[in-house]
Amino acid sequence: MLKYLAKGNPNHPHLIFLHGFLGCKEDWNQILPFFEKAYYCIALDLPGHGQSEYCEDIVGAVKSFIGPNKPTLIGYSMGGRIAMQLQTWVKNLIILSAHLGLQTQKEKEERFELDRVWSEKLLHLPFETFLEQWYAQSLFQPLPSLPLRLKNDPESLSKVILQMSLSFQAYIDTLDCPALFLYGENDLKYRDHYCRLPKGAVVERIRGSGHIIHLSNPSLCAEKILNWLEVDESRSSMDSRCKTQNSSGQH
Repeated sequence: MLKYLAKGNPNHPHLIFLHGFLGCKEDWNQILPFFEKAYYCIALDLPGHGQSEYCEDIVGAVKSFIGPNKPTLIGYSMGGRIAMQLQTWVKNLIILSAHLGLQTQKEKEERFELDRVWSEKLLHLPFETFLEQWYAQSLFQPLPSLPLRLKNDPESLSKVILQMSLSFQAYIDTLDCPALFLYGENDLKYRDHYCRLPKGAVVERIRGSGHIIHLSNPSLCAEKILNWLEVDESRSSMDSRCKTQNSSGQH
């Protein structure tokens, strides 16, 4: 069973927050206060992270947790990739610095080999050393202050990184629900990557941020998300009124 923390009123619309690889539910502590007055916020410990035990079907575990109520999923990096795989089960997607997927077999083979190397490091290096090497990657620069990572279990994480390898993810070329994508202004890789988004997706840049935008600039992330949600809710209300009017006008 997935562990989680919750903030806000359960009678309000639900937002479910999915952290990235090596993260935990507490990664969202800086951003949740912006949402808890108008939404019910649930931040998960994904399988193999924090207090949630590893399982063989991480995406399936999240799908079972969200159930049939169609919440909005907000996911960072690996959490965003999980969210995109569950898009038919949710009302909205809000994706922070998450990859759409690889398109060639060569890319997939190279990525799996890279993930296999990291998996081996998790098993054989002191965990502190692994964390130093992982966050030294150029993708994460500039590196914000991170919540404690040492409470995660290296053996479980070594399984997670292989199960959730980008090499296994189908390329996301369509969107089945409204979607907002956020990237950091210093994250040039994802700025270019999001030029390939499916039609209809909204893209916003987060100033003063690299890859880990919700920790680098939580207030601006929250502002962009809240503004987009407000517009989406207005559009949904208008669509609902139009359907009601059209239905009442039929004989």
